[in-house]
Amino acid sequence: MTKPKHTFFLESKPNASGEHLIFLNFSYGLREFDVKTEKHKYLPLKLSTGFTIKKADWDNKNYCTNTTYVRKKGSAINIALDKIKDTSIEQLQIFENQHNKKPSNNELKEIILLKLGKTKDTSKDISITKYIEESVTSRTTAEITSKKRWSKATGKQYTNLKNHIENYESEKNTILSFGKLTGEIFMDFFKVINDLNKIENKVYYAHNTIAKENKHFRAILNAAYKENIHIGFNHSNADYEIKRRKINNEIVLTTEHLTTIINTEVSASREFTHARNYILLSSFTGLRIGDMVCLHELEPKNLQHNSTNYFCVTTKIRKNKENKDELTVVLPILDPVKNFLKDNDNKFPKFPAQANIRKDITKFLKHLKFEDIVDIKNYYYTIDDAVITKQKLCDVFTPHDCRSTFITNLKELGIPDETIEPLTHPKHTHTSIVQTYDKTKLAQKAVDLIRILNDKGSELYKY
Repeated sequence: MTKPKHTFFLESKPNASGEHLIFLNFSYGLREFDVKTEKHKYLPLKLSTGFTIKKADWDNKNYCTNTTYVRKKGSAINIALDKIKDTSIEQLQIFENQHNKKPSNNELKEIILLKLGKTKDTSKDISITKYIEESVTSRTTAEITSKKRWSKATGKQYTNLKNHIENYESEKNTILSFGKLTGEIFMDFFKVINDLNKIENKVYYAHNTIAKENKHFRAILNAAYKENIHIGFNHSNADYEIKRRKINNEIVLTTEHLTTIINTEVSASREFTHARNYILLSSFTGLRIGDMVCLHELEPKNLQHNSTNYFCVTTKIRKNKENKDELTVVLPILDPVKNFLKDNDNKFPKFPAQANIRKDITKFLKHLKFEDIVDIKNYYYTIDDAVITKQKLCDVFTPHDCRSTFITNLKELGIPDETIEPLTHPKHTHTSIVQTYDKTKLAQKAVDLIRILNDKGSELYKY
């Protein structure tokens, strides 16, 4: 443990009475890495003591009231400041011993103030389901530009979590509230709702369904914690995270499937039109559904690279686990997409809501009788071994499988990973405004794919 250092100091601006608020500066080794300076910076805790004093009565050298003040008004403030310092050191030691890590500034501030009796622990009176319900109402109706804004779909996910908690409370004859929540109760919640689903639907929840509920529940605890609501256990500990299990089901459309889709007349059906357009465009760009629904905002255009024009589209990548910064990629317009654009005034279509896209694709593939049998691997919560079932392609194909289709078909043509990955999983970040608008390097990656594809002789995957 790093030995903490402390000082007391006066706020620079006085109040109406000419007195300055006394603050504790408590440095305990907490630091974070600054990407810009490529150095670590320390993060001391700045804590208001609640006491005020005039500058003339303050001893800057010893960080306490001076002897003149003590003779006139006593040493009560100095005694209180010592108590705040001792409590800060004590609570830091307790936290580090219990959690084997340093607390954040907010965590340490909360437990110090609680120990000093300066805040009330009202968390035991706050029902978790009530908190979720109020959060859904306020965040789904927040201004669309607000960072707190939730979409209706996100609100529905948290409402489902609230319903699960209510089912747990009914089964256990209890009420879950902040403060009284323990790690054991938290993990028992997932076991119980899993058992209830087994009773009602004869099957356990998929492991990743429970992992998703776990993620949402932990997000609620984080949100409450940031509002200074005391959580009854260290919910950020990795022991309380249920991680997703990676499932690699080989669900792809072959070039024969794609040829059938391209040649199918769909003008009489809006649903089939959406499905055909989505499959065609995603299967030849590799874009995720989150990027596809914004595709209509983009304009495909010629991009010059080394004195040659290449027909491409530049798009933002909205989801990437490796990098949370904004990412941009330039994608080549392959022949099937180029032909689509010729027939549609060089414009990408606007797609319906994501849930409707999924329904339309399933309906369209059933219409085409894509009934190839594929092995589907599923993991169920609490069950270690995978359960493999045989399903029809049309029943299990999802929008995300178009992305797999793009990658798989390129791999089968012998396209190397180092050519595919910069387009499907970009990891670069911009370090300057100039780089943000410089498409030269991005275009090179698109050109690399074009040049290799031109030598492969594919009927579909060609530029």
